[in-house]
Amino acid sequence: MPNTNQKKIIRLLGVGFDTEDGHVRITKSENFEVLMGSAESHEYITQLITKIETELKASGLNLDDLTPEEFSRFVQAIK
Repeated sequence: MPNTNQKKIIRLLGVGFDTEDGHVRITKSENFEVLMGSAESHEYITQLITKIETELKASGLNLDDLTPEEFSRFVQAIK
């Protein structure tokens, strides 16, 4: 029987697949992790996810407040 009092843990994960220098890049925050990628793509993903976090906070929302469809619309609106 599922426990309805369990807290959902929702995080964003960004993964870059374009690394060619062998450097392992990892950036962590309370709600996201960015792994790998070239320096350029890792920075881009980190900035995008940070912007999403900032806009969510400004809207008084958390990741677990949104359905996947709502999250998709939210991200499209802030790009």
